[in-house]
Amino acid sequence: MRRLGAVFLAIALLAQVHTAFAQSAPPAPAPATAPAAAHRDWRPIVIGAGAIAGVVLFNVVALGFEALPGGLAYEAGDTIPAEMSVAMSRVYATTAAVAGGLLAYYAIAR
Repeated sequence: MRRLGAVFLAIALLAQVHTAFAQSAPPAPAPATAPAAAHRDWRPIVIGAGAIAGVVLFNVVALGFEALPGGLAYEAGDTIPAEMSVAMSRVYATTAAVAGGLLAYYAIAR
């Protein structure tokens, strides 16, 4: 009985070795692709534009169009509430952060 088990084990091992060698064919050559410079990844630009649009939309919904930089609040000569000043700073900060991130991304990606 042990001999029969040893024979089956040897056959199984030899079958494994045979399949391993049969499957180790040389790899097929990679298909030719366009140069990397021709392919542009738009995801960072879309994400950055979405971040800026989200901040601008939030400011407009919360405080109105006067909360945007260059809004009509300054034109009327009225006193500007602190919330509008914070809202305008939020737009400037988000835009600067997105611009810096995109600059760094494309500087490193090249």
